[in-house]
Amino acid sequence: MNLVTIFGGPRKKGNTATVLGWVEEAARANGHDVVRFNLNELEFRGCQACFACAGSMDAPGCVLPDDARAVFDAMVAADAIVYASPLYMWGVAGPLKAFLDRSTCLVKDFMGPNYKSLVGGKPAALVMTCMGPLEHNADLIGPQFTRFASYAKYEPIAPWIIPGCSEPDALPEDVRQGAADLAAKLLGG
Repeated sequence: MNLVTIFGGPRKKGNTATVLGWVEEAARANGHDVVRFNLNELEFRGCQACFACAGSMDAPGCVLPDDARAVFDAMVAADAIVYASPLYMWGVAGPLKAFLDRSTCLVKDFMGPNYKSLVGGKPAALVMTCMGPLEHNADLIGPQFTRFASYAKYEPIAPWIIPGCSEPDALPEDVRQGAADLAAKLLGG
């Protein structure tokens, strides 16, 4: 099976990248293919609300000529998707927020009679790390991701939010096992 991971943080060796790497490692150990997109390294713009993508029901159809198009194509071809971000201002980091906005091109005829998603039915998860506690800090992320997953018609895995993170080498020991468990939920096994 093919797993696409979408990393929205700026630190390639930070907490979120480390945990996402463990998810990817577990997937590969079970024979799955993994492709990671580091959004902070890609050249892409936010959604321009041009609605050109609405003209295509069977492909993303985004007309912006940038790196996001390759990510959309990989997502359509994938068997499962993981979004990963550190907590920034009670939400996902800026690159991931801009990418999520652009992802509207994957959903067709929203609220219309032919409503569908090009990623519908795929298992999807959000991995998030944060320095503080969940309460009054990361507690808004769960409902946001659930709403997004419903819109995209994903088979959502509950958001995995890891509080109290300081540095990658100080992550709790059970987090690595949690990463393996998440990979198994997404890809079976």
